Amino acid sequence: MATMQSSITKSRFEWCCSPDNAFLELDLARQDVPKTAHRIHEKTGSGWFESMHLPLNMVIRRGTAHFTPEASGTLCPFMTVKEQFQEPVLSLHAPLTGRVILSDFQAGHDFIFDSSNTLFQHSTSRDNEIKLDASNNFDMFTLLVADSVLCELCGEEYRHTLLETLAIAAIPTASIRKVPHRISALLHSSIPDHLTGNISKLHAQAKVLEYLCRLGEYFGATKREVTPASRIQSRITLIHEELCQLEGKVPSLNELAQRYDLPAAVLREEFRKMYGKSLFGYISEVRLNEAHAALLNSAIPMKIIANNLGYSHVNHFITAFGKQFGYSPGSLRKKQGSTGSRALIQNSLHLLTA
Repeated sequence: MATMQSSITKSRFEWCCSPDNAFLELDLARQDVPKTAHRIHEKTGSGWFESMHLPLNMVIRRGTAHFTPEASGTLCPFMTVKEQFQEPVLSLHAPLTGRVILSDFQAGHDFIFDSSNTLFQHSTSRDNEIKLDASNNFDMFTLLVADSVLCELCGEEYRHTLLETLAIAAIPTASIRKVPHRISALLHSSIPDHLTGNISKLHAQAKVLEYLCRLGEYFGATKREVTPASRIQSRITLIHEELCQLEGKVPSLNELAQRYDLPAAVLREEFRKMYGKSLFGYISEVRLNEAHAALLNSAIPMKIIANNLGYSHVNHFITAFGKQFGYSPGSLRKKQGSTGSRALIQNSLHLLTA
């Protein structure tokens, strides 16, 4: 495959906390940017941005930020990103360190992710605002691959199955998925500090190609035969993984069905077959076990635990907790420091590991 012009028509990056409203613009002919210092206030911190247009018409970027002690614990408005593409583009955002809050104004959602997750976007343009949790330093890699490049490199089946499995086949859409460290590490090692020029691009291209292969294997995009039944099971497994990692309110059955392109009745019935319980009954049990552990091992207020688990009122949490364990969360807290609590704790650990 010959080197082609970038699929990115225009890019504009504006630093939100810049003292002079600084910005950086790139176009069709220029997506290569050597390390460029972030234009953020010195009281906030420092960092740099780098972009590389790879030989097979992909763009890999890296951004870092090191925050001052004064900024620690704050939510830092960092950057807005506006881009136009010539065709649909898959954008992958994989933090190495730090926590990111990305507002996708096209998809209409805010996404919170860190080193354990990757944000996938599929769109013909980007309109994003990025905020950073300044409690930790930030280092993130972003890969942009046009649909036509995915097709030419991996085939239409790979592209279709990957986007469908990630629930981003439609445009514009975005989703967060847990990606194993062994796969993300390939992307995180794609921009080497010890190489420069064309050899650096060759190294980055090799790492990105291996990353795409491993990503496809993990999400099932390289399977030659995918039956309707196995596709349904694969999607329900992904729904299960998403809900087990989710904080706060659980999406409705219809929202999940629409997001994963499944009939609601099929989702409800197949989830029960695979996991032995109703979807929301299963998630409720998992979350209440998490709450049980939090009550035993921390001093977090009960109201905050209930809110983090998605209960609209602490009384709803207390009722659900009592139904599952046979005693109230308040009684558990009172007994945890007493000598008579050992049997209760052992029983709780059994419940958590069952």
